Amino acid sequence: MPELPEVEILREELRQAVIGRRVREAAIPEESEGQSLVAQFKEAVEDRVIAGVRRRGKMLVLDFEGGHSLIIHLMMVGQLLLCPPFTGQPRDVCLELRFADDVLTLGQLRLKYVHLLPTAEVDDWPPVARLGTDPLDEGFTVDLLRRILARKRGMIKTALMDQTAIAGLGNVYTDEILFRARLHPQRRASELSGDEVERLHVSIVAELQRGLEMGGSSEMAFVHLDGSEGSYQESFQVKGRKGKPCFVCATPIEKVKVGGRGTYFCPRCQASHQSSSSSNSSPSSSS
Repeated sequence: MPELPEVEILREELRQAVIGRRVREAAIPEESEGQSLVAQFKEAVEDRVIAGVRRRGKMLVLDFEGGHSLIIHLMMVGQLLLCPPFTGQPRDVCLELRFADDVLTLGQLRLKYVHLLPTAEVDDWPPVARLGTDPLDEGFTVDLLRRILARKRGMIKTALMDQTAIAGLGNVYTDEILFRARLHPQRRASELSGDEVERLHVSIVAELQRGLEMGGSSEMAFVHLDGSEGSYQESFQVKGRKGKPCFVCATPIEKVKVGGRGTYFCPRCQASHQSSSSSNSSPSSSS
């Protein structure tokens, strides 16, 4: 699933490529969606200029002149491509925004993950309103992170992936962040020391920046608007490396379940003060 860096990359690419451009036609496969929904989308965006592009957590927001916005969540494998058109099967395309000379295509996604709202209501829409702090914002300070973790009773990995606390972190970046911070994913979030919280804060900001600089992770389906892939997955320190030696200490990387998610870590580098309460975490036999 695209996480904060991947969605931020698309936001910036869209900002440069489509702001100020007029949508000549909005094409939606009518056989897969109700005609009334198709009509609503067309009325809201056709012959309208794209006035802005925003990111809210893992969601993209396209604002149109005329007062409507499209909110897009790419889920696990959704892709946005700008000319040439999407190369998958026709049934995989859920929306095309056609300009004068190229096409912005949303594929590998159902239209139900694209929401049409009045622009003035976007920030009050419950899935957006309940998002927590954005770790790329200046307001994401060590003190704020400390207060967030102090309210959490569960494990640190689960706390970091709680979108109502910190918006944008997912399974991939959280594993890499915790390795950088030398924190075991099953540590209790509220039990971290002051020094550990500071280390974690530095690791969150640095790892997200590294993901941005490397063009995001194309471990699954993420691609840039031009179809090119990112390279962050080529430098994973722990993710997907079960049984392989840690790059720091050569100890084999292990995998457990935390909050139902496959979680990779180095048992030596991240061994400090592991929580004894891990009843809902068990070793996974999968690689």
